[in-house]
Amino acid sequence: MFITRGSGSSTTKPPSTRVARALEIHRSVMACNAHVALDRNSTHALTAALMLPCYKAEFRTLVLAMTATEERELRYALDALCDRAA
Repeated sequence: MFITRGSGSSTTKPPSTRVARALEIHRSVMACNAHVALDRNSTHALTAALMLPCYKAEFRTLVLAMTATEERELRYALDALCDRAA
């Protein structure tokens, strides 16, 4: 669950199926990037480097299929993740 930004008030609601899947893929991309950054010569880093284009393509395809509301929901969720990481 996450907070959506609305006109004046915040409400908590579960993300849509496509948004939830996009967030899962985003976490996978971030994990792959972390593996590659830690040790480029490890088996995990090689696997991660091979999987990155697949994850990115799946993310792109999923975002292109989203409605404007779902895109907005995803942007807010990703902003929240970035704010927590900073």
